[in-house]
Amino acid sequence: MGSAEPLPPTPPKTPRPYRHGTVFWIEREGRVWLVRRPDKGMLGGMRALPTGPWADDRPGLAGAPGRGPWTMLNETVVHGFTHFELELALARSEGGLDDSAVGEWWPIADLGTAGLPTLFARAADHFKRA
Repeated sequence: MGSAEPLPPTPPKTPRPYRHGTVFWIEREGRVWLVRRPDKGMLGGMRALPTGPWADDRPGLAGAPGRGPWTMLNETVVHGFTHFELELALARSEGGLDDSAVGEWWPIADLGTAGLPTLFARAADHFKRA
């Protein structure tokens, strides 16, 4: 009847590993602290909210860019990359920065013009609503 032979079944997809991190929101006088991601690696060279390490376990406040005090929000942001899923906890502070901090203060009202990757734009939306 001209029908093709049955195709082999598609093997089930291997689940992507799950990684965890924390994204930090430091706000001062209507501005938020942004950094540039390292040139090499995920989202290389892009402007972003600061993060701690991305690890298999939840890192808490490891890698925090400032002195705090930090308030953890009861929300997370989940983003799928090609090879893993990333869940970021949200930490907010109106405290100071470490002396070695490199970045820029960006007006919160103009955050849409910062060119943040989707992951960080979604995190910023959570912080602005909190």
